[in-house]
Amino acid sequence: MHTPTLADRDNNFDFLRFFAAAMVIFGHAYGLSGQAHQEPLRLFSGSYDSADIAVHVFFVMSGFLIAGSWLNSHSVLDFAAKRALRILPALIVSVLFVVLIVGPLATRLPLSEYFAAPETFAYLGNAVFITEFRLPGVFASNPFPDTVNGSLWTLPYEVLMYATVLTLGLLKVFGRSMALLGLVLMVGVHFYLIPVYEVQSDLLRKATRLGMFFYAGVVLYLYRQKLIWNWKLAALMVAANLLSARSDYWELVHVLTLPYLTLYLAQLRIPLLAGFGKAGDFSYGLYIFAFPLQQLLMHWSDGSLPLLPFMLLSFAASLAAAVLSWHLIESPALKLKRYLPQRPRVATTVVAATLD
Repeated sequence: MHTPTLADRDNNFDFLRFFAAAMVIFGHAYGLSGQAHQEPLRLFSGSYDSADIAVHVFFVMSGFLIAGSWLNSHSVLDFAAKRALRILPALIVSVLFVVLIVGPLATRLPLSEYFAAPETFAYLGNAVFITEFRLPGVFASNPFPDTVNGSLWTLPYEVLMYATVLTLGLLKVFGRSMALLGLVLMVGVHFYLIPVYEVQSDLLRKATRLGMFFYAGVVLYLYRQKLIWNWKLAALMVAANLLSARSDYWELVHVLTLPYLTLYLAQLRIPLLAGFGKAGDFSYGLYIFAFPLQQLLMHWSDGSLPLLPFMLLSFAASLAAAVLSWHLIESPALKLKRYLPQRPRVATTVVAATLD
């Protein structure tokens, strides 16, 4: 096993993103088929299922890469525009695809009522990060009813994390101390203030939960040259997870170990995985298209599709949608970055795998 590397593009970020997106699909398959109680990682952890843990992996990698992206952006416009070009075009198409195709195929209402319903218009708000799960009469009889795209809830929190980095950068306080302080505050709020004071804020709970992983990624980026990236340390962290499984301490162990394990694997020299993204980065398309396609398959089968065929069919359909999304929407949108204002870049060590 080779030592992790920080060399440009000699990393496994593309593979890990794809793997995490696949984990989301397979994790959701249990819940969408009415078998959430049998999901293996939920049985192991007692807290989170495969989809939850995959989202945490996404936020760790996002924090690590976004920290580098901010420090190497030419301007605030450069940073913000790249974020928008990466997220918005495919998201808008995904929302329209659900409203105009999935909804009419699955609704039990007449199409005139479906399109006239205020819920249909409200669903379009997902394109600007206003989360809405329902469409009128859609998937009402599914094992997991009335939820059209349950994956979209994380995107507003992702954008919120981008906004915090941008804000700290504009205030000229973005750095190791502030990132570490942010991480400590979120861990404290999530594990102490919310439970001890019985804070009933789903927004705060989700923001601190995902924010912990994002800012752990930021901290690990900023301290990356000072850290020991060692397989023995990684093995100890894996052992800590195994020993604490289903205990009251597992979630904290998970928060303290997953960021290091994720980035250790991302930077490990594995030649076969380093070139994984050459055909395209399909992870985002998998993430935003899979859930409605899974629900549609379950709707067409009247909830009777066995778990394994459901997983395989939904993954194949989602991958097809993701490939189309990358080649027709995401990649062309990213090429628009060339029109952003440019200035000479200061030489720094940056992980280049899809930073932008």
